Amino acid sequence: MGWLTPLYLAGLAALSLPLLLHLIRRTPRGRQAFSSLMFLSPSPPRLTRRSRVDHWLLLLLRLAAIALLALAFARPFLRESALLPLSDVPSRRVALLVDISASMRRDDLWQQALNVADGVLGDLGPNDDVALYAFDDRLHILVEFGAASEAPPAAKPDLVRSRLHELSPAWSASDLGSALVSVAGELERSDDASAPTAESELVLISDLQRGSKTDALQAYEWPRAVRVRVHSLSPETPGNAALHVLADEERAGAGEPRLRVSNSADSSADQFTLRWAGGKAQVPPGEATALYVPPGQSRVVRLPRPEAQPATDRVVLAGDAAEFDNVYWVAPARQQQVTLAYLGRDAADDPQGLQYYLQLALADDRSRTVEIATPSEEEPLIAPAGKTPQLIVVARPVASDRCEQLRRYVESGGTLLAVLIDRETVASLGALWDDLELAGGADDNATPAASTAPGGDPYQLLGEIDFTHPLFALFADPRYGDFTKIHFWRWQAVTLREPATTRAVARFDNGHPAMMERAIGNGHAFIFASGWRPDDSQLALSSKFVPLMQAIIDQACGPPPANTGVIVHQPLALPSPQAAQPAVIETPSGSRIELDGGAESFDATDLPGIYRVHDRSDVFPLAVNIAAAESMTEPMDVEQLEQLGVLLGDRLTRSQRAERVRQQRDVELESRQKVWRWLIAAALAVLIAETWLAGRRIPHGGL
Repeated sequence: MGWLTPLYLAGLAALSLPLLLHLIRRTPRGRQAFSSLMFLSPSPPRLTRRSRVDHWLLLLLRLAAIALLALAFARPFLRESALLPLSDVPSRRVALLVDISASMRRDDLWQQALNVADGVLGDLGPNDDVALYAFDDRLHILVEFGAASEAPPAAKPDLVRSRLHELSPAWSASDLGSALVSVAGELERSDDASAPTAESELVLISDLQRGSKTDALQAYEWPRAVRVRVHSLSPETPGNAALHVLADEERAGAGEPRLRVSNSADSSADQFTLRWAGGKAQVPPGEATALYVPPGQSRVVRLPRPEAQPATDRVVLAGDAAEFDNVYWVAPARQQQVTLAYLGRDAADDPQGLQYYLQLALADDRSRTVEIATPSEEEPLIAPAGKTPQLIVVARPVASDRCEQLRRYVESGGTLLAVLIDRETVASLGALWDDLELAGGADDNATPAASTAPGGDPYQLLGEIDFTHPLFALFADPRYGDFTKIHFWRWQAVTLREPATTRAVARFDNGHPAMMERAIGNGHAFIFASGWRPDDSQLALSSKFVPLMQAIIDQACGPPPANTGVIVHQPLALPSPQAAQPAVIETPSGSRIELDGGAESFDATDLPGIYRVHDRSDVFPLAVNIAAAESMTEPMDVEQLEQLGVLLGDRLTRSQRAERVRQQRDVELESRQKVWRWLIAAALAVLIAETWLAGRRIPHGGL
């Protein structure tokens, strides 16, 4: 016999009330004073015997009615055994999700994770199925459920333990939301005919650091059958100081980056030092920079790169207990070497010529060095032992043999910029394009004395610009796309004969092409119908000239190498010289990986540090760092997961689960038997019999 609500059995104590009411000794309680008796001495009645029960049958019937009601409220049921063996506990599907992001490298967090996982595995039953998942910025499936696993259920815990001890925290960021969504979906899919009654449980073992991403949970409806048990790990020494270089590429290339040091609110340290280091040569301690950062605040400081240490490639933060993010890698700045050949009549120091302003626009900067060569008519464009120029600028008429050299240069992949300063230049370059011709009736405006454009107009403006073209993509924003202040006084009126292969990138407001592009073989030719001399136009004196020339250089030899790196697991863009030949990548661990020719990126950035790209003649260092969000190590509130829809569950041992299942079975068994109905019916029958008997034998209802 079992009782669903045994507390109601305390109502059996009410059986003593009828007995006590009839067995107590009764004395007169009321007292009335009479005037005629006030002079007499009181004489209380003498009791000769105790109260006794005269009708035992009625008393027993009333006691039976009370007992039956108490038993009915206790909801009894019949069962064979009172306890449920642990071996009969229903099976579970337990998904063990372990955090292996970079923040798990703090103190003893990883050892804590292994201990918690051992406890979870030790509480599994013989029929339970377990799977192992690890996550950082992506999900790693290590041991699967059911038939997809490589071991039977009985051997699963040992397999999971061995895989866990083979793991170690990685260096990438933490995407908790995506990992929870993926594992919850796997648990929901595994609820099939092979285990129709098995419970699904997700055990999360993580430090729950605040920088972990949870965006994926916002658009996901959590399965009602999947409960999450969270084990939040805490380091022995809380707090963390993070080091990052601000996104200021120019100053980073100059060797004086701006650094931000942020100290977490739960930190106990506030005194730190910064220093440059590189390879085996360390910066002397005297060159370290002291820094005071109170908890919960951040500081920005400039840290000049030491000139005596050219191999420095990292900034080291000291004074922080959590050392996993105390090194920030900065690749040494590299300048792109560009060779430009200029074919024109003007001198480099002539302020009225094209070359003068071209030199100013392409002056050396932190990322690029441009060397301008001026070969004579007799000199070849490409010397036998010289470097091939990435860009050739033509601003004068050329002979037919020189024009043929230009054609071969462009067809082989070179870039040509032709400035049509006069009609002779247009005619001499006609062999390069057959769809461009001078407009009929245009006057010769090549003489310096000419001050008006052909047709008598005082000047022309750029009226139609293709902002989708790479030359003008930088000006696509309406704030920068205003060219109405640039006047063109001298220009060549040319037209494009249909079908035209040459494309007009910009046109004057009278409809004639102003800037054009044509593909010739593997290369490109850009054509300007007007120059940028002060007598020709205002282009060189405007703010648009320098970006326009830089865009042409970018089209000729690619953008300059970026000094800023990427974060772990992001693809690393290879320098443009590697596109046509195999590249060899040297990782921070010292291993060398050879990529196929034509590779544009390298994806295996698993470690922070300097990755070196080797080609035939040079080495390109590229930096990879830890994600900034991973340094936000303050613990996240577990309630935040509930707000995002995650269903959390309590931790239950096998004995507790057995007790819960037993209670569920008791409820189901009692609901089927409904013994309380028979007890209520019996109580009513007893009360009817007691009423009939009392009315028949004791008219006044006394006992």
